[in-house]
Amino acid sequence: MRVIAGHTGLSVTLLLLTITSLVAVSMHTPLFGPTSSPVAHAMTPFASYDQLHQWILSVGCNGSIVSGLYNPNGSPTPMPGGVTDVTGTFKITTASAGSASLVPNHSETNIQVAGVDELDMVKNDGTYLFTVTNNTVAIVLAYPSSDARLLARVTVNGSIQGIFIDGDKLAIITQRYSYYPGPLVMGTSMGIAQPQPFVGGGGVSYPIYWGSDATSSLWIFDVSNHSDPRLTTSLTVNGTLAAARLIGNYAYLVATQPVYCNGPIILPENIVNSKVMQIAPLDVYHSDIADYGHSFTSVVGIDMSQSNPTPSSKVFLLGTSSTIYVSLHQIYLTQPLWNQYEQTAIHRISIDGTNINYEATGTITGHVLNQFSMDEYNGYFRVATNDYGYAQPRALGSRTTYVQPVQHTNVYVLDSSLHVAGKLEGLSPGESFYAARFSGDRAYLVTFQRVDPLFVIGLQNPQNPRVLGQLVIPGVSDYLQPYDEDHLIGFGKSSINMTWENAALFQGLKLSLFDVTDPASPKDTSDFLAGDRGSDSPALSDHTSILFDRSLNLLVIPVEIAQIQSAPSNQWAYGTMVWQGAYVFSVTLQNGIVFRGGITHLPSGELPNWNNSSLFVKRALYIGNVLYTVSDNKIMMNNLTDLSGLESVSLT
Repeated sequence: MRVIAGHTGLSVTLLLLTITSLVAVSMHTPLFGPTSSPVAHAMTPFASYDQLHQWILSVGCNGSIVSGLYNPNGSPTPMPGGVTDVTGTFKITTASAGSASLVPNHSETNIQVAGVDELDMVKNDGTYLFTVTNNTVAIVLAYPSSDARLLARVTVNGSIQGIFIDGDKLAIITQRYSYYPGPLVMGTSMGIAQPQPFVGGGGVSYPIYWGSDATSSLWIFDVSNHSDPRLTTSLTVNGTLAAARLIGNYAYLVATQPVYCNGPIILPENIVNSKVMQIAPLDVYHSDIADYGHSFTSVVGIDMSQSNPTPSSKVFLLGTSSTIYVSLHQIYLTQPLWNQYEQTAIHRISIDGTNINYEATGTITGHVLNQFSMDEYNGYFRVATNDYGYAQPRALGSRTTYVQPVQHTNVYVLDSSLHVAGKLEGLSPGESFYAARFSGDRAYLVTFQRVDPLFVIGLQNPQNPRVLGQLVIPGVSDYLQPYDEDHLIGFGKSSINMTWENAALFQGLKLSLFDVTDPASPKDTSDFLAGDRGSDSPALSDHTSILFDRSLNLLVIPVEIAQIQSAPSNQWAYGTMVWQGAYVFSVTLQNGIVFRGGITHLPSGELPNWNNSSLFVKRALYIGNVLYTVSDNKIMMNNLTDLSGLESVSLT
């Protein structure tokens, strides 16, 4: 069956962050420098639209006129008809979903925080498999493997960014752009300010800036009958998708959208099943932290378990939001500040169902690397950052020179008010920050220049974080996966030393098992190397591509293996791609990382290339004793015990 959804339909509890940034912004509250006392920051709501508009023009834009700019970012426009209009576009196949009396053990998406699910391209519930393929969602009866078959395919408006599964609900998150490639001025459409073409007496007026209207949508389908999914609710909000989470019956999205100084200031709006829900100025909070750009960050909550949900919203006007961290009850927004002190503002938003409240704001030195640079633990928020510092003046006689800045890695512990309770600054001068992982009362950091120092940071005393030990080895880890409380798996690259350049040259893939039982003396107990220079894996940058289950000693990652066919003419030469698929490992403390075998979807003897990339394995999962590998065009099933082939399902 094929399902096609228009700009409607959904049923979930969602929180959405939509951001609208401003151009040409002057400083509002000056940020404290490294030698100054910290400034307490907070966000407060606007009393009226006039106050909001004046604040943006006088503070955000400093009252300046930005010629040639227009605001193309009107609120999302409802499509004709309601959710019931969509059912007419369904096409139903004769496939039967079958039934399963017991749900076997099965894997789930590799996530950061227990209970906080993350957006992924493939999900399963122990019987059915849902996968994004060619901008559709395929629904497959996966278990038992002998009955495996494609049941339905769902298509929605926009580019699919990922999916969630919650019981008999399938949530699809999409992103959509509407470009305005011609001369435009502001007009109105359906009561909403929209860019309109303008022709004056002297001809057509051409603005300097061409823009786009970005929206993010969440579509919820009832999949109780997997062969006949039914669209129940749609939610559309302003902004480009940045992240998503699912907690219980509540989904959380983050989106960003620029807002410019010229023209009317348009508040974000939510559209639920074609019904426009406007945001009141009292629900818009503004930050006192200055930045070179500001943004509307809308946090929208919608209950996934309701058949006709009503979302709740709060909007936060602040600098452009970047990486987020989400715990069970908090959303932490990070706002990189590109000033001379290179800081990050952090805003804590509490969430409890559809109750959304601003709680606190704080600032720290440096910028976060990714979501694993942050962690919430026992009432504290821990953050690892990297900064290049700032040029410091030095007097040389009658002349003043500046000392070149050097990058450092830092760790900060913040209390519930986001005040700095403890800090450890200046780690690894001159080295890049590659990976971080917090686990209990420890943090693990990876920096790199010529070798890979793995730092073990003690956080038992939040007021006094300290280095407990470090391990220096060749190569680098881009991602750290906890194995247990005292062991980590590192995913990265091997390297060779380039002494004359004070640097290193990355080579093939490297997996490492680290023993941190004694934090003062961490050890590398097992390594696995694969391929030559040019080999790669999504696991280095996308943790959701990793299948890891310690109870089964199972580790599976997608890989692209390159080999240098002959003696290279120089050390910088890349190898030729010779294999793509999933590498399957056994990982135990006794035997370390042991390669069990590889599974590829490519025909025998065929080298990976652009033309067959639809057969590149992107995910692996297991249900019962069956290992499933998923590409855009195929699902293959292998016996989990010996990797022998079982069945396959075509997704084309």
